[in-house]
Amino acid sequence: MFRRFGMRNWAAAAAALMFFCGCATTPEPAPAPEVPAAETERTTTWTPSEIENALGGRDPIEGFNRSMFAVNAFLMDYVADPVGRVYTSIFPRPVIEAIHNACLNLEFPGRAVSCLLSAEWEGAGDETLRFFINTTLGCAGLFDVAGGWGFHPTEANFGKAFASWGIGPGCTFMLPLCSSINVRDTVGSLFDMAFDGKTYIPYAGWATALNRMVMAHRDFSRVADGSSDRYKTFREMALLNRELQLRMWRYQTANALFRAARTRKAAAAAAPGTHLAPEPEPVPALPGLQGSWVPIPGYRSRGPVQDSLRVVRFTAQNNDDFWYMRLSVFNRDFSAKCEERDLEMVESAPKLRYGFWTAPESDSGQPRPERLALLMPGIGGNYFGFTATALAELLNRHGMAVAAIDSAFAWQFAAAFGNRQLPGHLPDDAEQIRQALKRVIGDLKDAGRIQAPEITLIGYSFGGLHTLKIAELEAASPELGISRYVAINPPVDLRHAVETADRLGAAGRHWSMAETIDRTVEVAGKQLLAFSRPPEVYYPNIADPTEYGIEVDDAEAECFAGLYLKTALRSLLFTAERDRGLGFEHRYSWGDRNALYLEIDRVSATEYATRFVAAEHPELTVDEIYRRSNLRSFAPALRGRPEVKVLHNIDDFLLTRADRDFLDGEFGDRLTWFSNGGHLGNLYTAPVQEAIVAAATGEAQR
Repeated sequence: MFRRFGMRNWAAAAAALMFFCGCATTPEPAPAPEVPAAETERTTTWTPSEIENALGGRDPIEGFNRSMFAVNAFLMDYVADPVGRVYTSIFPRPVIEAIHNACLNLEFPGRAVSCLLSAEWEGAGDETLRFFINTTLGCAGLFDVAGGWGFHPTEANFGKAFASWGIGPGCTFMLPLCSSINVRDTVGSLFDMAFDGKTYIPYAGWATALNRMVMAHRDFSRVADGSSDRYKTFREMALLNRELQLRMWRYQTANALFRAARTRKAAAAAAPGTHLAPEPEPVPALPGLQGSWVPIPGYRSRGPVQDSLRVVRFTAQNNDDFWYMRLSVFNRDFSAKCEERDLEMVESAPKLRYGFWTAPESDSGQPRPERLALLMPGIGGNYFGFTATALAELLNRHGMAVAAIDSAFAWQFAAAFGNRQLPGHLPDDAEQIRQALKRVIGDLKDAGRIQAPEITLIGYSFGGLHTLKIAELEAASPELGISRYVAINPPVDLRHAVETADRLGAAGRHWSMAETIDRTVEVAGKQLLAFSRPPEVYYPNIADPTEYGIEVDDAEAECFAGLYLKTALRSLLFTAERDRGLGFEHRYSWGDRNALYLEIDRVSATEYATRFVAAEHPELTVDEIYRRSNLRSFAPALRGRPEVKVLHNIDDFLLTRADRDFLDGEFGDRLTWFSNGGHLGNLYTAPVQEAIVAAATGEAQR
């Protein structure tokens, strides 16, 4: 392809594209223009849109980029998907990954030269060693032998080299089938092409594109399905990923982990047992607790908020089929077993989608009792999210069919009801969820997926609070036929939860934009690393205690917990503004949404409740909305009901001491306390999983 293009035309195109960079020679990232970089008295951290603009600029040709992204999305949905299903059914995963390795190996010259131009001497040396080792011992690069020996890929390219010279990124600039995200990297991709060995092999570029599109399809689908604005989410993730590449974060971290592992191995060989971290003493139960107390051996808490980030450790165990990719008809990972179904809740509105996993066959050959778990996530969660999928797998492994829906605080759920009302008033939210669950049960029965199962309703975080509210509604007017209710880490006081969210969001208010970006990139990289490493169930004597969680400080943990909530609220407010208008100063426009997002991102959790939720209920005061959404207002209706169970962490930061005492006194022996975990940060541990299964099935676990 490169030879047909011609060196003269290639150079002219490079010069033309570089011209569009204008005078963008300031090293990135630059602070967002509308927000003074020197601002010191802030009440909250920099918002997601401000960080995005600092990384990638204001996107002045947003309409063009959205059009180009739509082309790429079309290719992923209607080309990569059907072609990939055939391709991955013919070739198993090891073959596809071997082809990917060979393609990377042929790209060695560009990465090595880029490292040299960036004065990354170690990276250039590692890339050279990787090429010779993998070309010889790795059978022409099909196998990554060098990676096992500690020589890791750098991800360097000419865009990084240009950045190291002080050339700014220019504006966001997308083209079909091009992985670059800005003008500078698009120019760099032309140089990458010139130094890519595949350029000179007929059809090698197309084969590489197909291979990589197939490998990327799963992640793209998650972004597409979970986002209210696919282009916005893609741009944010692409900019963040590009920043990780520019800093060679994965390369540096892989080297550091390899050296640390080698040091531990040497220490273990020299003095067996001495390198192991001592097992911490179990956390004693607080005096006077009425609920059951379950300590978690060897948890090694870092504090409630930091521990909460460990929720990333809770992932489906069988979610990557060793032999086949996700699109293959032979794939047998847990996500592939999900039957995605949809229901029309409101005429002319998008359909409500949910996931269903049929109950597994009994290993003994004896029939099992028919059981169905109805699963509800927390704020912003989807039925296909990592935590929901992992919990569905846990229940499914123990013989239950599982139907998972979106959270009432997910934009998809609100859209399915026509965006008639923003969530936040617990009685209305619970009734809408009940309507959805009633339709789900009916749909599964009509389709012959279930007959007359014993039903457990299980929710976590705000889904747990919804579970308890539905238990009250069902006691007054049974419609769902639920046998058990399990609430995991439910908040008690909505006002306190809102105030806590704003407090967390203000944790990094004194950071400059540069510091915010540094911390954001670091935490994002660590989160990705946690996803990619094998999850530990729990090891009392693990050699490296940092493997338990994400190595961050309290301010980082609090700040990014707040940012997560902001992104969930953003999706709700954006779709409602688009569909019916909420009175924002900047209105929705297809090709120019930046100003609207900047305005939406400044909405705090408190403002969401007092301005937007209150506007949906003019007959109620804000205090009354908070009162009706407090567990105390309906807990008396749950007394004396052994089918209602609560599982909670004693150090959950969404609970006040009064909330903890209230839960303990109100639920007594129907409440299980765990010694550590913050908010959902212990779901990956065996004691918590055993308690969840026991509560959901009504059977004690061995």
